Amino acid sequence: MKARGKGVSSLKHRGIVMLLTLGMMAGVISGTVLGFAMKLLEQMTGSAVYVLLLNIDFVKWVPDGLNEQLEFALHLIVSIPLAIIYLALLSIWRSPVVLSFGMSIAAACCTWIPLTQLSVRTPDMSDLTALFWWLMGHFLYGAVLACFGVFWLRRGGEEG
Repeated sequence: MKARGKGVSSLKHRGIVMLLTLGMMAGVISGTVLGFAMKLLEQMTGSAVYVLLLNIDFVKWVPDGLNEQLEFALHLIVSIPLAIIYLALLSIWRSPVVLSFGMSIAAACCTWIPLTQLSVRTPDMSDLTALFWWLMGHFLYGAVLACFGVFWLRRGGEEG
């Protein structure tokens, strides 16, 4: 009896480790794709969506003038737990594409107004072009995240 219980516990532990490992990978890769897409869009269109993505001027305890690499790392620190939560939610929501696009578009919509209001360096809240690129970038983030979700479900991750 003890051996069987230990085996189940070991499987659960392995499932959690896999969830965290794949979630971290998904967060870093999806977040990096989003960051590079926003940087490219900003360079091509002049719309300050990359500045918006990385801007942390409003966080009082963070020193002024952080370099781009540190701001990007903070962006990834936000992306990683979102990806882990996404993979965990696939155990109850069986559609990785719908869930990833829903989560990423919800994140984009919920952050647009507050982030545009917190700094003079970011696009204006009424800048519909910037909003379009913000949504498209997050749509891309969701597409990359969905690939991880499909992989997670195919390997049986919803049971882990």
